[in-house]
Amino acid sequence: MDTATVLVVDDESMVRTLVRRMLEPGMCSVVEAEDGESALRLIERGQPAIDVVLTDLMMPGVDGFDIITVLGRHRPDLPVVCMSGFASVATSQLTVPFIPKPFSLESLRSGLEPMLARSREVRQMAVEGRRRASQERGASERLRRESGATRTGAMDLVAAALELRRQRAEPRESS
Repeated sequence: MDTATVLVVDDESMVRTLVRRMLEPGMCSVVEAEDGESALRLIERGQPAIDVVLTDLMMPGVDGFDIITVLGRHRPDLPVVCMSGFASVATSQLTVPFIPKPFSLESLRSGLEPMLARSREVRQMAVEGRRRASQERGASERLRRESGATRTGAMDLVAAALELRRQRAEPRESS
């Protein structure tokens, strides 16, 4: 299975670099955004595919709270984890997991792992759904071909019956 991708959103490049070093290559790949607007644009583009968003809460402009709200409304399938170094942040109002800064490798990984696992499950369900859909399309195509053959066969049976009637009628005419 391909590696999951975490989008790290933080206005401090040192934090983004630290998170990258903690997660790559063992846990996932990392894509960085220096602010909320850049993060949302990356997600909108869909390339690279983002599996989890890890966002700082306190940033200039579009902040982590905005990201959580917008993604909750428009991309509820995309897991979000937030982080902050401010103790005064109202974490009780958050609807997503929270990792306090500074964090250790273990706390970062334990905070992200459930979201990465969820993302892998969703991705696996999508793969299985596409496989089932492909199988169903194949089965439908086979049924169409077989029903066409049956119709052709039925037409041949009718033609055979008409030919039989023609043949039966011929000897009567000659008798």
